[in-house]
Amino acid sequence: MKLLILLFYCLFFISCAPRETTIEDCKKQNKKYKIENSFNFIKGEKVKKIICIDKLNNKLK
Repeated sequence: MKLLILLFYCLFFISCAPRETTIEDCKKQNKKYKIENSFNFIKGEKVKKIICIDKLNNKLK
């Protein structure tokens, strides 16, 4: 039973792993992209974050 609970928690946290958006992802979706500087509190450093923007009405996605 403990093994089953441990397995569930492992799968849960693996599925919640962050996936970074790339410029190629935005181009494949036929969207513009915007690069913002943000602060990563865990690492304590600034990182560049890519955000896809819809070309038609400029909504952030």
